[in-house]
Parts: sequence; C-alpha cells; structure tokens
Amino acid sequence: MTKDSLKETLKRLGMTNNEIEIYLTLLQQGELSVNEIGSKSGLHRQVCYDALDRLLEKGFVSYITKNGKKFFNSLHPEKILDYLEEKKEEVNSILPELNTLFKIEKEETNVEIIKGKMVFRTIYNDMFKTMKQTREPMYAMGVDEKRYMDLDEVGITQYIAKLRREKLKEKLLSKKSATFFFEGPQSEYRLLPDHLFNPNTTHIYGNKVAILIWGNPLYGIIIHSKQVADANRKYFEILWKMAKKR
Repeated sequence: MTKDSLKETLKRLGMTNNEIEIYLTLLQQGELSVNEIGSKSGLHRQVCYDALDRLLEKGFVSYITKNGKKFFNSLHPEKILDYLEEKKEEVNSILPELNTLFKIEKEETNVEIIKGKMVFRTIYNDMFKTMKQTREPMYAMGVDEKRYMDLDEVGITQYIAKLRREKLKEKLLSKKSATFFFEGPQSEYRLLPDHLFNPNTTHIYGNKVAILIWGNPLYGIIIHSKQVADANRKYFEILWKMAKKR
C-alpha cells in the first residue's frame, strides 16, 4: 500500500489530514516535542496542539513530561482497532432508538388532478366511501348548494340521500347571502360574511382534502395527506367558531 493509499484509509476511519500527518510522523520518528513534530510535518505549532489533543482523546498517541516539556509518541497501531471497537459499542448503545425512528411510517403525499363534467361525482363518491369507512364527519368550506344543484342536481341529491341512509354527518361553511340549503340531520350549516367566503370549495375527510375549482372546465384536486388534512381541519374549526348559526 502506498503512503497516499494509507492516508486515504486513515481518513475514511475518521482522522483529519493534520491528525494523519502527525500520527504518521510519530510512527516513523518516535518520541518528539511539539516543535519537532511541527518541523518534521510542516504544520504550525498551534495546529499541532489541536490535532494532538484529538489524537490523545482517540487513544492514538501518548505523552510524557521531561523537565516541564511534553514529548509525544504514537501508540501501537492496533489501538486503532480498540478505537473502532469503542465506536461500535457507542453505536450499538443507541441502535434500538435509531431503529425505532427508522420504523416510523413515513407519510406519503399523493395529489390527483381531475377535470371535466365528472369531477363533482368523482369527489363526492370518494367522500362518501371514506366517510362510510371512518364514520367521521366531512368538513367543507366555501359551500354554495345552489351552485351544486345547477351543476349536477341528480348527483348532489343522491349524495345527500346516501348520507341520510348511512346516518353520516357533514359540517358546512356557507355564505350569509346563500339561499338554498339541504334540510335534515345530515347537514349542519354555519354562515360567514360574504367577504370571507372562498368560492373554491374545500372538503376535508379522512386523510384527504378535495378542492373544487369552479370554471370551464371544472377542476378538482384531491390531496392524500394526513398532515394537510389535519391542518385544514384546524383552520375549519377556527372559521366554524367565527361563523353564525343558520
């Protein structure tokens, strides 16, 4: 093995360039003072002190004091194995905790974009399916039921009928000027001032958020993310407390 290859190997074991120069100098020369180490390695005195402190901590060198002056020497190269064994034990001591962190399920975020005439039914079928599984309410902001009736009267009527049949609930934020609402225990409305009304309806259900973007064509975005769903639920609750009961 060449000297350069030896240095590269020592570097991979966690030694710095300065530590390597000093360690190899001591291996070759034996006991040396700091001034002698600096002279033979070409390193500044303070740099030598810093690197020697780290080598002492790692157990690669030792020193003795003669007439108040420190002289350093390398320990047997097999001490490198002792150092690596200590590091292995340190890693083993925290391995269970690292494994626990590694096994924590990483949330995957998936976004679907749909458009056209079937956007409404696609989203509402997905909402009903999820609500039926979770038995939890659907929360929606920016609801204008008259707009839904104009878009797909059959689809929205079927959706409301399925909610009633399955005894599922939805909590809806509409605007003060709204004129049409679905009656029954399935739908609970609260009203916001018109200037706070966002016309792009946002639905929160399970770990999903579905947004209707009105236009021609109609667009729908379904976001699969617990983090996004939870954040939107919190925002909904803030608006719900501000809104007036119908």
